[in-house]
Amino acid sequence: MDSLLMNKSWLSAVEKVLEASEAREAGRRPANRRCYWVQPLFMERRQIGNDVLKHVSAERTGAMLLKFLRMNRQDFDFLVGLVRPMIERMDTNMREAITTQERVLIALRYMATGETFTGLQYMFRVSRPCIAQIVMEVCKCIREALRDYVKTPCSRHEWLDISEQFERRWNFPHAIGAIDGKHVRIRKPNHGGSEYFNYKGFNSIVLMVVVDANYNFLCADAGGKGGISDGGIFKNTRLYQKFENKQLNIPEPKPLRVPYAIDVPYFILGDQAFAFSDYCIRPFPGTHASGSIERVFNYRHSRGRTVAENALGHISNRFWIYQTPIQLQPEKATEVVLTTIYLHNFLCKRSSRTLYAPATAFDRVVDGRLVAGDWRSNDTLAPLEYFSSRPSNTLRDIRIHMAKDFVNNNRLR
Repeated sequence: MDSLLMNKSWLSAVEKVLEASEAREAGRRPANRRCYWVQPLFMERRQIGNDVLKHVSAERTGAMLLKFLRMNRQDFDFLVGLVRPMIERMDTNMREAITTQERVLIALRYMATGETFTGLQYMFRVSRPCIAQIVMEVCKCIREALRDYVKTPCSRHEWLDISEQFERRWNFPHAIGAIDGKHVRIRKPNHGGSEYFNYKGFNSIVLMVVVDANYNFLCADAGGKGGISDGGIFKNTRLYQKFENKQLNIPEPKPLRVPYAIDVPYFILGDQAFAFSDYCIRPFPGTHASGSIERVFNYRHSRGRTVAENALGHISNRFWIYQTPIQLQPEKATEVVLTTIYLHNFLCKRSSRTLYAPATAFDRVVDGRLVAGDWRSNDTLAPLEYFSSRPSNTLRDIRIHMAKDFVNNNRLR
């Protein structure tokens, strides 16, 4: 008995029991117990998110719905139907489940506004931990449901179709995509050190994309550490490994036109942040005189590459999660960023395109002149750092050959 009385853990347990007993007798709550099983704010929820959506949908113009959802009501209902089997929950005797529609609504609102989980809990009457779980679950399910909307071409025929679109729309032959990468702001990761601290002076993950001639994402890779400099960013992506290992079935090189004998590879168009290789062509470095073949080539190259800059700028303006540092750890921030890529392609191919991506949103050619789109007004994604590299003599000759072709065959439009 004496040894039991000397046991500190036993004495501590006895003290807690006595404190709880005294608290009950005094009619007050013990200090170590919660006031409520569920906060009254959340008990009064009653599907408030569905009511908000109903009121917003009542607007006939569609402008308010675009600001709220980034899509029209028909596409929202279609998206809810796709993910419902994966995220639907059942009511219990203790409480009503958060509906599938509200779950999707919370995730879309988070990506559309960049609002914190704490801020969203007061709007939807759902607790912050629950919102955090809902957002990550819905993002994962959206990517799974929309996996066919972001699909890297896997056959020569598909790549050739993309090349024809680039030549017809942007007048650049043998282009099979435009590549670009951007730094996406995130909060400083736990125990991250300087790995994510980039040359611009903030913590970031890198989003790398390849875009077709119609502003659709062909493939995307996110999660690279912003502290990696120079060309190492691209070399640490899965895209680089696929290109290097010839896993994408890119068509074999062939001449630009019948009289020529020089075989020209099919390239993706990249800026000075990417190495000049047999699958990626970049502009001539430096400044060149007006009318020179180098200046003409760089203009044509820049106009073809603008689709990637347009697409990234557009999602930055539509999904304001990009406007402020994402308050998530890098792994979770990566999932959210990739979800916006899938949603962009989904909305561009649905009836929401007239609201989400009207013709004035992107750069376009009017009467042979490039007209800037509205996406430039609020682009906050930082570009990658440029670096120098020395291409082979063969690649330099091919670039000069293409530049001469632009001049000799009136490809200046």
